[in-house]
Amino acid sequence: MFAKIGLAITFSPTGKALLKEAVRLQKLFDSQLVLIHVGEKNSETEKLLDETIENAGIYKNQLETIWEQGDPANTIINCSKDAKIDLLVAGALEKESLVKYYRDSISRKIMRELQTSSLILKNPSEQPVSFKKFCVSADYSPQCEKTISAAFHFALKENAEEFVIIKNFYVPGITLTIQEGGSPKEIDSMIEQLKNEEEEKMKLFVNELNLQGLDIKIVCIYGKEGWEDSNYARTNASDIFAVTSPEKKMRFLDRLFPHEIEYSFETLPTNLLIIK
Repeated sequence: MFAKIGLAITFSPTGKALLKEAVRLQKLFDSQLVLIHVGEKNSETEKLLDETIENAGIYKNQLETIWEQGDPANTIINCSKDAKIDLLVAGALEKESLVKYYRDSISRKIMRELQTSSLILKNPSEQPVSFKKFCVSADYSPQCEKTISAAFHFALKENAEEFVIIKNFYVPGITLTIQEGGSPKEIDSMIEQLKNEEEEKMKLFVNELNLQGLDIKIVCIYGKEGWEDSNYARTNASDIFAVTSPEKKMRFLDRLFPHEIEYSFETLPTNLLIIK
């Protein structure tokens, strides 16, 4: 599924933890591991990298290392494309100021513009463990079929205990009903009916994918798209929250009037799997 896993390697404590997480995934998927280091290659940095690799319990001949200099985000994006990486592992976003958010941090730019799938780890550990609880944000698009299938096969590899597909839906007309004097009981009944209809539609959609080996739970939630499914993943203590990457490159206006995936980027409810 992920034949080639990439990691933008640094020499920080977080970088060491990320490498151990990447090594675990490389073994899980029987993949090739590619390390990308943005910075000068000299005797000192080579020694640091060798020590980091050795500490992770692997040998240099078991992986490919790419050394490049330049803008970090663009370099990582271009190297991932050139190396034909299937999954890029990266660390979670640090809390950012509004100015930094709109100017693009390295991590956000990678998440928006990377042309491959990525796994953003919120709290990477030097003693990594398998992911047991998966949540997938779903719609009815062909691209989402790929997201659900990829997350499901990931969950199978992990012998996951829980696999939840979340359909977030919102109907503006209900707000008008409230304004026109609809009773709370009528509104609740309307939302419950819509929820049942969405669940039946999603069951049909998922059945077409013929996924076997794990029980699948379907949850339909009424509310603001992008918020409710992220909140479910957070409150449910999920290990992985899988989302479909937008088809188009997001522009500045998408951050002023966010695409629903931006809510996941901003709040990072848990480890985030972005499927291209």
